[in-house]
Amino acid sequence: MELSRRYGHAKAAGIGLEACHHAPEWVGLVLDGAPGIGNHLVKALNLHHLVGQLPHRAMRDLARRYGPVMLLRLGEVPTLVVSSREGSREVTKTHYLAFATRPLSATARVLTNGGRDIVFAPYGDHWRQVKKIAVFELLSARRVTSFRAIREEEVAAVLRDVAEAAAATRSVELRACLSALGIDITVRAVMGDRFKERDVFLHALDRSTKLVAGFNPPDLWPSSRLAGYLSRAVRSAKECRDIGNCILDAIIHERLERAMEGGGGQKNEDLLDVLLSMHKEAKLDMDAVKYVIFVSTPLFPILFEVCA
Repeated sequence: MELSRRYGHAKAAGIGLEACHHAPEWVGLVLDGAPGIGNHLVKALNLHHLVGQLPHRAMRDLARRYGPVMLLRLGEVPTLVVSSREGSREVTKTHYLAFATRPLSATARVLTNGGRDIVFAPYGDHWRQVKKIAVFELLSARRVTSFRAIREEEVAAVLRDVAEAAAATRSVELRACLSALGIDITVRAVMGDRFKERDVFLHALDRSTKLVAGFNPPDLWPSSRLAGYLSRAVRSAKECRDIGNCILDAIIHERLERAMEGGGGQKNEDLLDVLLSMHKEAKLDMDAVKYVIFVSTPLFPILFEVCA
């Protein structure tokens, strides 16, 4: 499942602490002095060593050399990389509130409308609200169990396709089949039955995930107007956001019209139904509903497996 894998790579790359707008503009990677870390300059490693399909492996190799906690500087941005189980516990549990606010890169800021989703929401009232919704509504054991029928139907459909291909002695690309399986399960769980603009929506999601997981000049040098001007990353992020918003507006409008007419037409609530009910109760505004769906959809296959 490519979308989820790229999101995992982005998370594994590290947690940016803050953007230093007055840091010297050099291309390289520095391990800054910090308590228990030391002061090192990695002379042989520049940013191009991290740019590629597997940046998390480059981080892993650095961690093996310099230890499980590193403070790197990617362009202008100090980035904390924690790769040990003990360090991860400190970040995600012991000192969770200190790390609750994820730094917003230029592309992430555009894609999430300043952190209106679940992943990048800054600590505060909105963060508490979406966290509560995620834990007790979207990803509760009861909710995830309710999607079991969807998973079984989609898996059965894939098995039928593979069986038919085997009977006709046709080759099957399992990676593509499994990727499509994860996407179809997610789309049905999040927004009900497949919709007309599914491929366009998924293409916008895929582009967005690549942008967030990539090393874009505006994200690495946020104080540089030239980096923002020369890079297409922010413009591409705006295009993806607008495509996603347009499609979600149409889906939400259709769903609300059906509800007003008294005919929901769906046996089980999907995640969009849950979010719209939250909107009706004034717990979420409509922008938050759309950005939670758009930005968080690539994460749902992983979360479904963890919570199931």
